[in-house]
Amino acid sequence: MTRVRNGFTLVEVMVVVAIVGITCSIGLVHAGADRDRLQLEAAARRLRLGLERARLSARRHQQACAVALGPEAWLAAESDALPPCRGAALSLQEGVGQAGIKVHTNLPSVLRVSANGLLLDGGTTVLHHPRVSSSPCLVVSLPLGISRIGRYTAPSPAEGEALRSSQCKPLPQEG
Repeated sequence: MTRVRNGFTLVEVMVVVAIVGITCSIGLVHAGADRDRLQLEAAARRLRLGLERARLSARRHQQACAVALGPEAWLAAESDALPPCRGAALSLQEGVGQAGIKVHTNLPSVLRVSANGLLLDGGTTVLHHPRVSSSPCLVVSLPLGISRIGRYTAPSPAEGEALRSSQCKPLPQEG
């Protein structure tokens, strides 16, 4: 009498589960790295957006104002001489659970914006994530306060290390 097999053996099921698990984990590893890189790029865009909002606020209200860059966001500046730029407060991170982005800057504690939208203070800001090799940067150049986004080519700055605007290389133009 022949025996009829119904189903799979335990060994066959274990092999299939192992293969599916390995395949799924490969996708998760790459997704995590991509997510970290995208968070860093979004933080760089929001860094520039906060500056543009401050400039727009000063032009719109025809009044000089001040904004400050904190460890995680653009903030209403605490300045005796100037009012805060309205609408410039903006978090650099888009959601909850995006820890890991470090802000290194030599911008002054209060960034002044003239009534016609010119930035009166300059400096360099570098964003760094421990799991991403490249670091986006923002340079505010004087005397006109022109800002540009780029990639910081020097090694990731350590705490208290001097930042150099010459190490912030402009991004290639698209189109």
